[in-house]
Amino acid sequence: MELSASQAAKRVGKSVPTITRAIKKGKLSAVPRDGGGWIIEASELFRVWPAVSLDSDVTTKMLDQVTPTETSALEREVELLREMLEETRADRDSWKDQAQKITALIEDQSIRKKGFWARLVGG
Repeated sequence: MELSASQAAKRVGKSVPTITRAIKKGKLSAVPRDGGGWIIEASELFRVWPAVSLDSDVTTKMLDQVTPTETSALEREVELLREMLEETRADRDSWKDQAQKITALIEDQSIRKKGFWARLVGG
């Protein structure tokens, strides 16, 4: 089976640059493509690196290994982050209200300003 460098990288859990470096150093055999890139035989790839599981359930397996103590600590951290977010939102709303009040005050004062001649003659 022929693989591209990105497909090969996914199959062995490596990055594309790692795959291409191995090709350039002669550690991994590959054939250059006409449009760029490499064609890598699966057997050659697995000769150099073992295949990794393409199991999409890896995250679930990792979560099953979390201990109850870790879970409660993570839940507490999530709760603290939610509290911090709520405080930040309240601060933002307060600053927004202040900015709106100051803007309204400045606009009101600029409307009330009298011109030079009006101030000069008292009108």
